[in-house]
Amino acid sequence: IKSLPVCPFGATCYRKNLLHFAEYTHPFDLLNPDKDDSQNDDEATSTSSPMDTQTVTKKSTSTKKRKIDEITGSSSKKNGSDTEEYDSDDESAYDIQLTKSYSQMTDDEKRSMIERAFEVKEKLKEKLKKSKDEMDAKQKEIDELQENVSNGVLLLDGEKEALEGTDIKYFELFPERSYKQGSAAQTHFRLAESQFYRLLSGQANIHVTKVEYVVNPILVKKFKDAREELKKNRGDEYSYPVLAFHGTKVENIKLICEGGFKVPGQAGFKHRTDTGYYGCGVYFSEYPGYSMGYIAGTTKLLLCQVLQGKVYTCTKLIQGEPLLKGYDSHCSPCKKELIIFHSERILPQYVVHYKQSTGEFKYTLPAEEKAALKKKLANIGKTYKKAFLMKKKKQETLILFSIGFIFHNTKFAFIGDMFDTKIAMENLIKKFGGTISIGPPPSDYPQIIICSMKDWETSSADLTVYQTAGYAQFYREDYIYDSIINGAAQTATNYLHE
Repeated sequence: IKSLPVCPFGATCYRKNLLHFAEYTHPFDLLNPDKDDSQNDDEATSTSSPMDTQTVTKKSTSTKKRKIDEITGSSSKKNGSDTEEYDSDDESAYDIQLTKSYSQMTDDEKRSMIERAFEVKEKLKEKLKKSKDEMDAKQKEIDELQENVSNGVLLLDGEKEALEGTDIKYFELFPERSYKQGSAAQTHFRLAESQFYRLLSGQANIHVTKVEYVVNPILVKKFKDAREELKKNRGDEYSYPVLAFHGTKVENIKLICEGGFKVPGQAGFKHRTDTGYYGCGVYFSEYPGYSMGYIAGTTKLLLCQVLQGKVYTCTKLIQGEPLLKGYDSHCSPCKKELIIFHSERILPQYVVHYKQSTGEFKYTLPAEEKAALKKKLANIGKTYKKAFLMKKKKQETLILFSIGFIFHNTKFAFIGDMFDTKIAMENLIKKFGGTISIGPPPSDYPQIIICSMKDWETSSADLTVYQTAGYAQFYREDYIYDSIINGAAQTATNYLHE
């Protein structure tokens, strides 16, 4: 404390912010706070009257009072009017106010407060550093992914052929549980997903369900040429693209992916809302929440590569103005909106599909696995018939005995329509040693719940009943048939709905 600089306000200092006293020393006598050197302090008076201490509206809870007491080592119950309560739920908030006028505290109380102030300050620094490190790590990952994509290091199957032709190709990408290093599909999905989540605030219940990677060879060539031109005119540092979102009506997305963006002055350009607060161009944002404001009722956003070049930061509204001379783009005063004036400097690359989710995230099967499963379920009738014939087939007693116990001690429940009627399905289960649940919880508690594909995909009311009761795993009906055909219960997790 002795090494701290002297407060510039001297003995007349009126401040009550705790950190101020943690960073400066004051010339008056700590052991005799009522001396004349503090008589000019109007808010921290030299008398001990409770009425001389400023009070504030009592908004904080008893918990907050206790926190203040812990800092000072005193109890606010001794003199209610000597307490100023702070309105903050953050224990490490740096604006904690003094519980007494500083001049009325004992030397121990002052020292305790100053020590606590340093602790609070250090904790705040740690939190800020951690947040910055996390943000830097996310940005580094995005930069690496974008570099691989921009340089064409990773190509999906069929992408090379698409780039050599003239037709547009869409690649559907889904989240996958397993990590495949070097997978072009995962790289593209993770790039779009990371950019979406990185600056999405206050929307924790939104999940990316699918990403469409758009390959338009004509637009790709125009974009690359524009980048080279920008590099030549402005230098390498201005030629790097940024990823930014654009919100528009769902019917416009395909038109943009096929023909590119239209900017003011081009045929077919139409203002949707206004002529542009910060210039008459196409508006983008790295913050998906900004773009969502333009697409009420829709759950798709365009994610584009954008060449911003030299950016002019607007300081006021410039309604409908053209590009400022000497610059390549504009941005809003808060730097959350980017305005582009040249269509060839915009490459629509991803269509991000998302949805509001009230439950846990569910993985979608990869395209090839989904196709194989779809084919299998399309022939479920044949599988069912094969399983059904097993109960009629005459076999040796030992074999019949073992088959009859495939589902021994296993209670089943069904949600939705199966290949056969409810009665037929229940009889099939019973034939092979299983039992049927009499109803959803709390009436009964089944071990295996077979759910139809339709009920699973639509999150039906019957499915919700079991989910509300705490069930999280639901199985396809082919689990029953494969178990019967193979003469033993199969690994149930291989038949989970995902």
